[in-house]
Amino acid sequence: MWRCLVVLTGLAGCFSPSPPPGAACAPATATVRCPEGLACIAHDGIETCELAGPTSPDGGIDGDPNADSDGDGIADRTDNCPGVKNANQANEDGDALGDACDPCPPSDDNTDTDGDGVGDVCDPNPTTAGDKIVAFDGFAGNLSAWTTSGGASTSMGDAVLVADDATSTIISMASPSAAHVELRSSLVIDMITATGQNLGSINLIDRMQPSTDKAVACQQSGLVNGTQEELRIFDASTSTIVNNAAHAFGAGSQVEMRMRRTGTSYACHVTNPSLELVSTVAFSPASPRIGLRVRGAAARFHWVMIVTSP
Repeated sequence: MWRCLVVLTGLAGCFSPSPPPGAACAPATATVRCPEGLACIAHDGIETCELAGPTSPDGGIDGDPNADSDGDGIADRTDNCPGVKNANQANEDGDALGDACDPCPPSDDNTDTDGDGVGDVCDPNPTTAGDKIVAFDGFAGNLSAWTTSGGASTSMGDAVLVADDATSTIISMASPSAAHVELRSSLVIDMITATGQNLGSINLIDRMQPSTDKAVACQQSGLVNGTQEELRIFDASTSTIVNNAAHAFGAGSQVEMRMRRTGTSYACHVTNPSLELVSTVAFSPASPRIGLRVRGAAARFHWVMIVTSP
């Protein structure tokens, strides 16, 4: 499993004008599967566009066993993304592709129906091209790529966020300005630390005002005694519950959460069991941020992914 941050600003299918080596090949039915200079090569059944040229018996490009096309210090013959720098060889799903060139880093199903470089499992619009993975983090090392506040750390490949019922722990980065944005994370709730009638909560947040706790949140929340367990769309700028419905929330729960934004419209989705809420929130501060937040709870986030759509 990989455990580090990968920011992918140009990942696209090989039909795209200039995708990097290591991107997924266009579908087999396409007239051109890779751009000029790249060849569609299969590794354990996974096809990617790679630098064309004769390959030596031990896997080197152009007969050089030490060839390193992307200059990341890993020889092409063993590099899981030979055309994209990824010295850590991060590989969340353990398939043949590193996360830097994987069309769906958390899943070994790399089917890409619309050929846009984002696998169907990760694609909010799997039959319409144009989606892009702009960030993926599996939390191997530290949290240096994030702005953090409160009790945030990493442990055994997870981001660990812990907070009492009087403070929030937040990790965030600049929010994409695209028309459509999806924030997705897989996590396990370790415990509710809130006391009395204070709610514990786990949140995906967007449109967060810098240096504040004001944001639009896709929130799971509940009391330590197991009551008031809900999924919510929460406007933290006014402390308003915009939409809510009953949903289990307790220690040991393994879930995937998704938050989608289209302008001022939001969808908040959680699994185990599956439930989705939709609503509109007008809050939109300058220089907004996106990320994860806990309050009165402790959780381990296995990975987080941000996908933009046209």
